[in-house]
Amino acid sequence: MNMNFNSKILPDLEKKYNVTYPVLRNATYKSLVNYATDLKSPIQRWYRYKEGYSIKLMQQIFDEYNVKKSDIILDPFCGSGSTIIQAKINGFESIGFEINPFSAFLAKAKTQNYKSSDANEFIKEKVKLFKIKNGKIKNTEKPKLSTIDKLFDKGVLAYLLNLKRAIKKIKNKKVRDLFFLAWLSILEECSNYKKAGNGLKIRRTKLSTVRNYSFAESIFKNRVTEIEEDLPYVIETSNRVKNPQIYEHTSLEMNKFVKPKSVKGVIFSPPYANCFDYTEIYKVELWMGDFVKEYSDLKKLRQRGVRSHLNGYKISLDKDKNLVSELTLLVDELKQVKLWDSRIPIMVRSYFDDMFMAIDQIYKALKPGGFCCIIVSNSAYGGVIVPTDLLLTKYAKKIGFKVKELDVARFIITSSQQYKKTEKHKKYLRETIIHLVK
Repeated sequence: MNMNFNSKILPDLEKKYNVTYPVLRNATYKSLVNYATDLKSPIQRWYRYKEGYSIKLMQQIFDEYNVKKSDIILDPFCGSGSTIIQAKINGFESIGFEINPFSAFLAKAKTQNYKSSDANEFIKEKVKLFKIKNGKIKNTEKPKLSTIDKLFDKGVLAYLLNLKRAIKKIKNKKVRDLFFLAWLSILEECSNYKKAGNGLKIRRTKLSTVRNYSFAESIFKNRVTEIEEDLPYVIETSNRVKNPQIYEHTSLEMNKFVKPKSVKGVIFSPPYANCFDYTEIYKVELWMGDFVKEYSDLKKLRQRGVRSHLNGYKISLDKDKNLVSELTLLVDELKQVKLWDSRIPIMVRSYFDDMFMAIDQIYKALKPGGFCCIIVSNSAYGGVIVPTDLLLTKYAKKIGFKVKELDVARFIITSSQQYKKTEKHKKYLRETIIHLVK
């Protein structure tokens, strides 16, 4: 097989930019692009968002670009809110966009301002919720997700639905949001399935904790206690800045909400071109939390997001601007190799169409001298590497950005099959922080 793209085009493209590898800069970002470092941090520990990154990384970037309290920070793919949280801690105004309603809820609940009166109300409501037990399941309350009875033990599902019913009756919206977040955060732990790759995988029961009603009750109480412990800190940070603006809307239309040349810095991690469908990964939270109630709702949600997977929408190409010639060469080579789905070349092309549109919007929103940091991972199909970091960088430079550097945060592990095909070029299989300045 002639892997011309890997052996010739990739090295030539990389030579055009300042690419810094971990061995050259002591791997300063290695752990910070991974959410695992935040598992015990206040606020962040409320929900383990697997695609998130450390708020400590945000602080390093804020320091590097000398962000001040008068500045505005933007995250066009804010997920569970890591960028917004650290901006708020520092007293910066911030704006976020998130298309997934479940993720948008997490970000809003974690970053809205709270008062001492909310904390007092939280403690009162906690006493009531801790008395909730399992009981009969009302069919009208069960989500229409076809696999719901496989996902949970009957007693666990009854307890969860009873809890949700009680939480929805709480009059104080901010307190209700906190308990609902706690409830959402335990769903995977209570389930017979766990997140794995691009979906859910059944747990190996012999090695797992028995996920019964008592277990669910215990972890809910633990999560509520963690939130209660963090509330004094949350209230203190609430005095530093007004509520962040988080829009449950596509960032491809952020110009409808963000004034041109108003933003100091943009920090984000977009969906990767890896065929992962996040509506599938988070389907338990989406269905159980009533963020989607019908399969038609799920289809509409998939159609609104960046085209980084193959589910739920008709893949079609936008008019090819031919601004990045290497992208055309990449797609042509992907068409020549054996792939597990023939639509992948078009998906890759569509993904970059959407990401280029996002970069256009970001450039317009930034002030002159403003910065943009993109945390992104490369991927591979049929042994052909998709160098997302380099292709996004080239497009950004074409529309006017100055490229400061591409900081390789860590290398990624592929499947054994992909590893054999890409072993000679494995340095391109990486997660990178792209640093751009307007």
